[in-house]
Amino acid sequence: MDHVGIVCPNAPGHVNPMVALADAIRTRGRRVTFFLLGEPPAAATAAGFEVVPVGGSVYPADEYRADFVRLGSLRGRAALEHTIAVFGRSAEAVLTVGPGAVRDAGITHLLVDQASSSAGTVADRLGLPSATICNALILHPDPDAPPYFTPWPPAEGAWSRLRNRTAWAGLDWKARPILARIRDHRRRHGLSVPRRLADTWSNRLQISQQPEAFEFPRSKLPASVRFVGPLRLPCGYPPVAFPWDRLDGRPLIYASLGTLQNRIAAAFRTIAEACAGLDAQLVISTGRGIAPEALGDLPGRPVVVSYAPQLELLGLAALAVTHAGLNTVLDALSLGVPMVAVPVANEQPGTAARVAWVGAGEALPPFERLTPEAMRAAISRVLRDPSYRQAARRIQSSIREGGGAPKAAELIETELLDGGWAR
Repeated sequence: MDHVGIVCPNAPGHVNPMVALADAIRTRGRRVTFFLLGEPPAAATAAGFEVVPVGGSVYPADEYRADFVRLGSLRGRAALEHTIAVFGRSAEAVLTVGPGAVRDAGITHLLVDQASSSAGTVADRLGLPSATICNALILHPDPDAPPYFTPWPPAEGAWSRLRNRTAWAGLDWKARPILARIRDHRRRHGLSVPRRLADTWSNRLQISQQPEAFEFPRSKLPASVRFVGPLRLPCGYPPVAFPWDRLDGRPLIYASLGTLQNRIAAAFRTIAEACAGLDAQLVISTGRGIAPEALGDLPGRPVVVSYAPQLELLGLAALAVTHAGLNTVLDALSLGVPMVAVPVANEQPGTAARVAWVGAGEALPPFERLTPEAMRAAISRVLRDPSYRQAARRIQSSIREGGGAPKAAELIETELLDGGWAR
């Protein structure tokens, strides 16, 4: 039997899509095992998947967890630099511990999150066929596409291309310690040496959980990229208790800052102040980053919970206020719900820019530069103007056409498991 290994960052935004993909692969009769840093996540173990730790003494589980907790309180450039540092240390652990763990488990094929670039080297070192899975925005550098960490929309002209090239080059400079680790490891094991991180991704199959209609125009996207849309379990997310009796029938605004950058209490207060006085009811999910009671009495008396049944609430929502995390945005678009996006860090500015570019919502400045009045005005515009919901529904149609996790599993089966090709 084929035994498929999965390597990805141990964060919900990466693990949850991978669990959905693993489930789809398992239904096709293949065994699947996760190789993760940190502690085994409940999403994987509850679904019945084995989780093999790969941090060892290089990146102990408690230190990995502490780094992600710290990320929850950072914003902007500080958050991006911290994320790159975490990925650098993760790369060292995966390169050191990963080959032995993957070999001992009897893995025959490897699926590698695009953000876990070092795991492609593990596959090459062991001679395993591999595919790249893009669970965040696709990271491919392209002078026609603004980098994922910028809020820029696509634009034509020499100035825009120069701006994009400069920003991509700056990102390469910041990520050079990660690439240096990979290069050194590959040299020591007689493998080809990549010129850039993009050269570590599979040159045969790369699967993105973006719908194709939600990506900027590009001129240099590899032919191996396949857009399949959100990777989700057939039954959605695990059930979550919620005080449904507190919903009063007014138009519902659902607000979430996701599961990482969710420890900024002032951001939740800004959202509450912006929604207070509107003819709508606000529901806030703190993502377990902050206890609801720690926020105190918020303006407008919103319903505040630590964790919410996101899909069910979005199904009732007139609008979503989001940090522009890709998974929350895809959940909203899959239900045709327009958004007001306020990015916090990492790829979120790029995701918010795409929300605005497709017309499915408005992108606002980060919370530290945002007033409740400005947010209230944006929320009012999106609630009043039906074009935002119409645009969200156009992307909803693209998501349905993509095929999701079942389509991704089909591609992996036909082009990886049965193809026998090397990366």
